[in-house]
Amino acid sequence: MKPENKPIAIGTAVGFLVELPSLWLALVSAGAGHGDYVAARALFPLPMLTLIAGQIGAFGFGLAFFQFPLYGAIIGWAFARSNLIIALSLVVLHSLAVTLCFSGILPDFS
Repeated sequence: MKPENKPIAIGTAVGFLVELPSLWLALVSAGAGHGDYVAARALFPLPMLTLIAGQIGAFGFGLAFFQFPLYGAIIGWAFARSNLIIALSLVVLHSLAVTLCFSGILPDFS
């Protein structure tokens, strides 16, 4: 592995470690379809926003499954290049998506 790719690999690995408990929390908050989905909306806002189209579907589930590894890779890449703006942009994007998820825009979650 090239030295410049090491932070990306580490970030991806950390993302996978964060992913598993996050998926579990989201699943528990779903409550077999009768829950409030608070953890799902807070942890996986971008996949939850695919509900605007009517259902989460395969794309939303794939996005949820790879969200934190992708976040980790992006943050690792940004830190390797000392570019905190990219890392902060990711935080802002996630925060905006969370805000939308709790704003009442999603069907059946207002």
